[in-house]
Amino acid sequence: MEKKVTMKQLADQLGVSINAVSLALNNKEGVGEDMRKRILQLANETGYLEQSGKYNKAFSSKHICVMVRKIYFQDMHFYSRVIYGVEWQADKLGYDIIIQFTDEEVRVPACVENQKVAGIIIVGAVEKDRIEALSVYGIPVVVVDSTTYGYPADSVLADNRGGTFLAANHLIRSGYRKIGFFGDLDYSLSIKERFLGYAEAMAGVMEDEAMQTALVETMKYSLLRDIEPYVLAKDVEAITRRVKAMEEIPEVFLCSNDRAAILLMNALRALGYRIPEDIGIVGFDDMEISTMVMPCLTTLHIAKKNMGMKAVQTLQWRLQNRKAKPEKIILPVDLVLRDSVWDKQK
Repeated sequence: MEKKVTMKQLADQLGVSINAVSLALNNKEGVGEDMRKRILQLANETGYLEQSGKYNKAFSSKHICVMVRKIYFQDMHFYSRVIYGVEWQADKLGYDIIIQFTDEEVRVPACVENQKVAGIIIVGAVEKDRIEALSVYGIPVVVVDSTTYGYPADSVLADNRGGTFLAANHLIRSGYRKIGFFGDLDYSLSIKERFLGYAEAMAGVMEDEAMQTALVETMKYSLLRDIEPYVLAKDVEAITRRVKAMEEIPEVFLCSNDRAAILLMNALRALGYRIPEDIGIVGFDDMEISTMVMPCLTTLHIAKKNMGMKAVQTLQWRLQNRKAKPEKIILPVDLVLRDSVWDKQK
């Protein structure tokens, strides 16, 4: 039979008194925050929390579960900055984070199932059935860069629709009329929202015609399906084939994100187009790589770290206001003008 871990063993391993361990496990004052975290972490790692479940509450009060797809976690340009913001703000407020990948078959992480976290932050898209499975545990959830339908959860989003509306209107004022959208509408909510902002601006180009007519006119300049797999795979050849098969090439492409925009730039160059002389390109997200390409990419800036920080702040608010209605927090974006488009009026 496996020997149980004792409070004295925890104290001896950390070089503190049994009283300090007891105070930390009972979430009482009298022990520093750093030491409290170390005691709770060791208690969890050694199995002490499981054998004496009454202390799970103390552990959960200092931990947040961050759920994210592996591909997002490995994204050094966007989601890594969001997660950094989560970590930064969590540490400032006295929380540790537990990263759980949503690619795994397990629908509910053990830390949630065992009630070891105060709240959950989901970064990026999440499946409906996973949200439903999480809802059983009554732990507050905040979703970042996505939102949920049919499940009450707070969400933190960039102003995707407003951003592309702003960019498209700038292009119109600059003299562009044949403006296309490049992005996969089946991939994420944020891309759909970015398309809707573009579509709303383009409908205004033909003020004397119905919106539907205006959208049909612009569709021939756009690529809206079967795009993201090629973007994720960095498959420039496949993107080149898609562009080559278009009915008509626009004067400028408004892209769903910077990564897609840069791959599209490479595809257009392969077809002999010069940027911005022959065709303009606009991205979205303002990743650092957007200043490393030639020409530098005009794009829409998102304060990525701030998105993560706001998620933690929202979660802390939710823990104190559990009965309040879910909130959708929209963070502003800014148009950053660089060299991949020009003012055609000049």
